[in-house]
Amino acid sequence: MRIDQLLFITDIARTGSIANTSERLYVSSSAISQAIRNLEEELGVKIFERSRTGLEPTCAGRKIIIKAQEIINRIEDLKNEAKLDSSEIKGHLTISAVSSFCKSIIPKTCAEIKAKFPRITFEINEKDPHQVKKDVLKGNVDFGINFYTFSTLEDNQLLTTTHLLDTPMMVCFRKDSDLARIKNITIDDVIKHPIALSFIDNKDKIKYYAPIFGENRKFKTIIQSQNSDIRKYFISQGIAAGFETKLTLESDPFYHRDDFIIKPILGIDTTLSYYCILLKNQHFSAAGQEFLKELCTQSNRFKDENKNILPR
Repeated sequence: MRIDQLLFITDIARTGSIANTSERLYVSSSAISQAIRNLEEELGVKIFERSRTGLEPTCAGRKIIIKAQEIINRIEDLKNEAKLDSSEIKGHLTISAVSSFCKSIIPKTCAEIKAKFPRITFEINEKDPHQVKKDVLKGNVDFGINFYTFSTLEDNQLLTTTHLLDTPMMVCFRKDSDLARIKNITIDDVIKHPIALSFIDNKDKIKYYAPIFGENRKFKTIIQSQNSDIRKYFISQGIAAGFETKLTLESDPFYHRDDFIIKPILGIDTTLSYYCILLKNQHFSAAGQEFLKELCTQSNRFKDENKNILPR
């Protein structure tokens, strides 16, 4: 039994195919296939079986893969113990994250990490919530940062979550909007006006907005786009109102303009919770441990700095 065989089977369990693992680990598919056959012969069990979606672990294979991941984790722990100081901590981290975190918490986190650990590098991918989860499940990234409403945070047996912060969703509009004349704004007030939404298809809109605003409420959607700058143009021209989290509103100078009004939406709970998500049993490198620690620090700092800020 060799360490590379354990690496292969744990990676295939994430990616679902030898081809994907071959591409990720820079090892030929034939070499990986042969290594797995040798391991199966040595152990006397079948580790994978083919399905319509790719390779799936057998019942015995799942137990072996869990043990294999534990062994790999221990080896990585030994490597980390050998690192004497921060100058020795190095690694390349890939992060898939929703837009609001990419614009606020993540840049500050990366800046602090680079100052402390100059040999750690990053690749940040801004994605929609569905793709963030997909990237993590496929093993394409080290971390995913996603948001959920209370009702959409699922108990996924493949994922582990670390809570980062909660933030309410607010409504923003120009001072010359009809909404400006309403002191206490409800969702029924908002839906009478054109809205610039954050998703590009109705499936996503229903999934992420319905749990907050109700399934039967219909928006007068003027534009749906993941591109926040495009939504801003419509809001800035007074053509539409927009929904944004307090996280985005406080970190984006665009919304600090004097001709904008930002208000809470009364009568409903608009809280979104942000989590760091990753595969269970995935080993944390020393670089990964430091990144998550700093990510939590920056999230807590945001909460402390903004807990007393009132909407304009």
